[in-house]
Amino acid sequence: MKHNHDLSPTCTRRQFWRALLQEIFVIYGSAQGGHGCRLSELGSLPDDQLAQVRPVVNSDYEVFIDQAYIWSRHKKTGAIRKLFPMEKENLVVFNLFNGRHTLGEIAKSLAQEMSWDETRGFAHVRDLFLLLVSHLVCLPKDPLPLES
Repeated sequence: MKHNHDLSPTCTRRQFWRALLQEIFVIYGSAQGGHGCRLSELGSLPDDQLAQVRPVVNSDYEVFIDQAYIWSRHKKTGAIRKLFPMEKENLVVFNLFNGRHTLGEIAKSLAQEMSWDETRGFAHVRDLFLLLVSHLVCLPKDPLPLES
């Protein structure tokens, strides 16, 4: 019996190499006695560790506005995804996902801008970041500096 299964990679070469590099950092960090973290594990990190992450928009994606929503388009495949509503709190946060600010710093800026307490600000920043990570639109800029 002959089976025809498409075994083509589901990610681009760039995504593959980034994922491989992240895995190498995790293994290297573990060998040095530290603790590494895979993208899929980000949501289970304590807030104080997640607050150290510097988010950046993945250069494989183009981000655009349409019908009061923020969307992404994969530059190579053209795949389009609706991400989040174009609301002030989301735009304040997303515009700071530039690799220069930590999630903790972004949360403080959001809390100040929206007159929220820092706990609410961080919860919003964390949730938006993890949503975008789940779609590979945002990534941590650097390997995560986590301790065991």
